[in-house]
Amino acid sequence: MTIAVIGATGRVGSEVVRGALARGDPVTALVRDPGKAHRVFGEPGGLHIRPTRLDDPHDLAGALAGIGTVFIAMGSTGTEGVLQRIAISTAARVGSIQQVTRLSVLNTSAGSLGINQRAHHSIDQFAASTKVPYSTIRPAIFSASLLAAAPQVRASRTWTGLAGHGRMALIDHRDVAEAGLRVLAGPALWGAHHDLTGPALLSWPEALELLSAELGEPVTFQVATERQYLDRLTGAGIPAGTAELLITREWAILAGENNYTTATFQQITGHPPRPLTEFLHHHRTEFL
Repeated sequence: MTIAVIGATGRVGSEVVRGALARGDPVTALVRDPGKAHRVFGEPGGLHIRPTRLDDPHDLAGALAGIGTVFIAMGSTGTEGVLQRIAISTAARVGSIQQVTRLSVLNTSAGSLGINQRAHHSIDQFAASTKVPYSTIRPAIFSASLLAAAPQVRASRTWTGLAGHGRMALIDHRDVAEAGLRVLAGPALWGAHHDLTGPALLSWPEALELLSAELGEPVTFQVATERQYLDRLTGAGIPAGTAELLITREWAILAGENNYTTATFQQITGHPPRPLTEFLHHHRTEFL
């Protein structure tokens, strides 16, 4: 039965689409911008790119008719949070849907210091109220978060942030997508929240030590005040709301919320997650 992907052109969603197609599963990508989707995917067999008004429950219900499983990969706040709730409530009324699997985040809870974590918790509570058949994957901070450092690293061989200490087990977005596909295809994994981490705990300075080894020259972490960090983020063109999400993520790291690993990825997939060194080697040219 066809998989529908909402958020199909994003970092994780696009990998889910490609992985499902490689497995031979038909995929419907529900997108606001079909042109962008065609640029991302081309014209592969098995993929239906369906222009969909995600804020219109009637159009969304038509797009989901006959769909068996749904993967949602969108932001948790602002417009995207609203669109997630519309998608979830609509899916709850589509009889063919056996499971909705949603991309969430590690430490999803009402008590987290992170705005993103609290927003994802709210979406989970909403999903429970709709009785939709539902599961989530909850990854740790993505290894790809380090790509945000690339412009500053290229310019000065430094990266500025708040969390000069506190560790997290960064996870490759490709591993997150693989776990998501396994959950979609595995009824035994439905109805649960799956906490995913990378293999090793690292602070941002320790991650930059690995980047230094990859580049063959030192890259250092500079600790900023919250105001300095906010000014740097907004000065780089990051919207104030997104900047606040990133700032509270740093506070959660400092508080130790991310200081643990899980074996969930290996249990789901049968192999260990990728180390950060592999990601940095793959993306080394972006830091040069």
